[in-house]
Amino acid sequence: MPRKPNILYRGGLQLLSSPCPPPHRYSYIARPYATGSDNPAADISWPSSPTFTPYELFQQDRRAAYSKSRYYEMVKVYHPDRPCNGHPLCRDLSPEVRLQRYRIIVAAHEILSDPSRRSDYDRFGLGWNLHPSTAQSAGAYDPIFSNATWEDWERWHNRHQRKPETLVDHRTFATFVILLTLLGGALQASWITQLHNGYESRVSEFTEESARLLKGRKDNTVHQMRSLDARVEHFLIRRDPSGCGLKEGEQPVYEKVLHSRKGSGASAKAEGAGNQKAPDNDSGEADGGGP
Repeated sequence: MPRKPNILYRGGLQLLSSPCPPPHRYSYIARPYATGSDNPAADISWPSSPTFTPYELFQQDRRAAYSKSRYYEMVKVYHPDRPCNGHPLCRDLSPEVRLQRYRIIVAAHEILSDPSRRSDYDRFGLGWNLHPSTAQSAGAYDPIFSNATWEDWERWHNRHQRKPETLVDHRTFATFVILLTLLGGALQASWITQLHNGYESRVSEFTEESARLLKGRKDNTVHQMRSLDARVEHFLIRRDPSGCGLKEGEQPVYEKVLHSRKGSGASAKAEGAGNQKAPDNDSGEADGGGP
């Protein structure tokens, strides 16, 4: 029979003395975490058949749920940006074949990871047009997940743009640019030559004109100042055109030289005039002495 609790009265309060249950002990259970692959040493070799299916590529059962573990392991091996490090599955492959297999892996993953695309493939075989010999995707352009190189990303970004039409061949355009450059250089060289010749002709004309002017002045100076007195007078006049001298003691010298020169010049002119009148008088007397 079950044991009845004892009823105790303490301070007018009714207490029930029942056995207390033992404290609950919490047990700690370690939670296992998911890893990229439960079996890292799983077989990820490439199918030997040339017409394999996505299920055969990932060794996936058609009725089982899709598991990404084999996909991750194969991406680690065939991704073109990862080093091979002597892996037996990729060390003998060329970069082109490795990139081709990576795109096939991505295409198979997209089919099996999407329920609708997987259903279409199971029912009608849609979406799996990728063969090892062609390396072409199901659509006109590869999906974003298969962009492995810079060229793939460029094609993906330009998938909605029309291919630009080439109006002129690149070689023809380059030849035209080169000929245009040569023609411009020839015209510029001709213009520079003409400019240089014109400059030289103007310099030659200026030199000849200066030489003629200097020669004329030299001849005039030599003709006017044949004597020493004339040269001294010319020097004094050029030094002080007023004829008074620049210093206090120079005025008598100026007056002596210049006034003596003027006096000799006036006497020479008077003698010349007298000589001209004498023949006139002689001719008059000859006329008066006639009959």
